[in-house]
Amino acid sequence: RANLEIFLKQTIQLEKFNGLIEIYQRDLASGEILHVALRANQDVAPDVAYSAASTIKIPIMVSAMRRLEEPLPSQASDWMFQMIADSLNPPADGLMKAYMDNDTGPLMVTNDLRELGYRNTFLAGYFEPGSPLLERISTPANQRQDIFLDPDFYNQTVPSETGDLLWKIYRCANHNEALFGGQVSASECQQMLNYLLENRIHALIEAGLPPEGRAAHKHGWTNDLDGLIHTISDSGVVYTPGGDYVLVIFAYTQEQFLYDTANQLFARLSQSIYNAYNPENQAAWYGGN
Repeated sequence: RANLEIFLKQTIQLEKFNGLIEIYQRDLASGEILHVALRANQDVAPDVAYSAASTIKIPIMVSAMRRLEEPLPSQASDWMFQMIADSLNPPADGLMKAYMDNDTGPLMVTNDLRELGYRNTFLAGYFEPGSPLLERISTPANQRQDIFLDPDFYNQTVPSETGDLLWKIYRCANHNEALFGGQVSASECQQMLNYLLENRIHALIEAGLPPEGRAAHKHGWTNDLDGLIHTISDSGVVYTPGGDYVLVIFAYTQEQFLYDTANQLFARLSQSIYNAYNPENQAAWYGGN
């Protein structure tokens, strides 16, 4: 794992990326964690506060599942698919309003996250433009003095918490470690992973995988107040012949974050980790250079 960390840092240098990048990777068999954060290729303390964007839809899905009984109502199932696979915002609001609370649904998601032990991930308002901010939330991450990215005060996360939630969903599905005292069952956790598997964008983490590898993931980015994209993320469970793992990547640049630049960076990192797990079955590079 030490060699893999060195190789990932070299990959970032080779891609000439000088912004802030954070990689959280966890082996789903051993539980071992690799977690690094670099700014201008220098190590910094990990778990910076980032705008969560669509990554927050993973906790929304978990909170909805907590309040639904099996079999899922067709409307709820359709909304979850549209929220995750199509990355649509109205279905996310619909789930919270219909199955949580019409006014305070986002704060119920945040309370569920606190119950799971997450102090830095929250949702403080609905997605619909013009929705009121329900609470101004301070976290240990967004109060850091060394790095402040001015993240969205409606929704934020840190890589270790997004990664740990994916770990919990996987363990729930595959080792019957039910969430919330059994309110979210193993079959519901498997259904959540199935929705994440349907998010097929052929980019970012997915772009670094060969056909034998699959990513149950949620990507996220949004235009900030200046009209530019500064933060791009991808978070998922990666299934490979040589072992499964959680992979979360968040990256930030002060200038406009070009999609092609981000895509190649994420794909290269994803490919490197896949190849470390599959020495006899290497992922070839099909990118432009």
